[in-house]
Amino acid sequence: MAALDSTFLIARVLPRLYRDSVALMALAAATEKRAGVIRVGAVMATPGNIEILERSDMRPADLAVAPDDLVLVVRAVDADVAAEALDAAEAGLTAAEVRGGARTEQAPQTIVEGLALDDGLTVATISTPGTYAPAVVEQALRHGLHVFCFSDNVSIEDEVRLKAFAVERGLLLMGPDCGTAILDGVPLGFANVVARGSVAIVAASGTGAQEISCLLDVAGCGVSQLIGVGGRDLSSTVGGVMTDLALDMVAADDATEVIVLVSKPPAPEVAKRVLARLATLGKPAVACLLGLEDSDGPVVVRGTLEGGAIAAAELAGHPLKVDQPGSALAPTLVTGTVLGLYTGGTLASEAKIILDRAGVEHEILDLGDDEYTVGRPHPMIDPAERSSRVVQAGSRADVGVLLIDLVLGHGASVDPGTPLAEAARAARAAAAADGRDLVVIGSVCGTVGDPQDIAAQRSLLRDAGVVLFLTNAAAARYAAACATAAPLGAPAPTSKEHA
Repeated sequence: MAALDSTFLIARVLPRLYRDSVALMALAAATEKRAGVIRVGAVMATPGNIEILERSDMRPADLAVAPDDLVLVVRAVDADVAAEALDAAEAGLTAAEVRGGARTEQAPQTIVEGLALDDGLTVATISTPGTYAPAVVEQALRHGLHVFCFSDNVSIEDEVRLKAFAVERGLLLMGPDCGTAILDGVPLGFANVVARGSVAIVAASGTGAQEISCLLDVAGCGVSQLIGVGGRDLSSTVGGVMTDLALDMVAADDATEVIVLVSKPPAPEVAKRVLARLATLGKPAVACLLGLEDSDGPVVVRGTLEGGAIAAAELAGHPLKVDQPGSALAPTLVTGTVLGLYTGGTLASEAKIILDRAGVEHEILDLGDDEYTVGRPHPMIDPAERSSRVVQAGSRADVGVLLIDLVLGHGASVDPGTPLAEAARAARAAAAADGRDLVVIGSVCGTVGDPQDIAAQRSLLRDAGVVLFLTNAAAARYAAACATAAPLGAPAPTSKEHA
């Protein structure tokens, strides 16, 4: 708190001005690069966003706003730097308007305008702030469109209402807070470049779907459909209603031969019902439900993303081997806790489960959570914040193992490996200068088709001393082994999990 006390926090409110969240995140990232600027928030002043500013120590005490205002907030080393940054950010908003004035064709601003240009559209993607998203989602559904809703901070009451509305019309509502989908080969959100194939994925987790789809691509069986349903769909409140509709659709899809359901730990009663439903679809099915014990039956159940991908690939006739050079490494014994700095929420959850079961002390952060992304891009888009935390980890005497992920694909940073590699190298050097060993362990979620060049990204990390594994689960197991001195080949708590 002392560090914050020595900085200057200032806000500027732009009444009744709207920009979508993607534009605001880009603006915040650009402004944050100015010298002397510590952090920038650029958000619509919805109650949810203001609460996040409060939790992040980014809300000035005198801030007064209405929900349809746009608010810019800057924390900087002094008042002059903060004021200049605010001026630059506001100018950036104005410049965006001026640049659009030179075009002869106006981009559609509403669902109705979009349909007027092309009445053959079938899907609407929505990334407005959560307060406004329900109205836009409902409008899209009323016009017969499936919806991919990237927006977060949508109330669960609105989610329940809108999903019931969508199901009545046989329409998908992917989300809210849906990060990934692939519909008939068309990628949405953060999807990776994967081959078309015979396995359909229904996912209540974004990076979980990415990890499985990428591993299926490695196996050579590919993906027929990937339908995200939003992270709360398998909660007791939502009840899995969109999961049910998505399962109906992939069961009826001629290109789909195997079905995978993936989720963070679901509500037990919902998991029981969905497992029974999977058994009636008439196609082989895998339920990858994080934290559950592995079991074989009418539905194959796996408790890790790695295990789910292996099981699905085997059912599709394309066995997946996850062993790779380095996977048989003897653990480097260290003292200290395991610190996980993740950009993928489901990957972070998987690591937590594996480390908990190993009895290893750990601190796992999902840096893509709302708490860390207020007014700034997701760390998969802009790796700067996560890289800074990686550097700081090298100076923590209590940390012996640093666990990281690197997620590639559409929408992700064009070169996330370079800043992460530089940060890992700096962290290891800082620990060594203090007479300590810091083991940095990770995995890369991506495919050879992704624009970032997965081989180059892996090479950058290995050259920086990062011990890499093909899967996040394997990386987490190795981290546990380093922290406990347990043999790496020791049986995992879930008997079907592959090392």
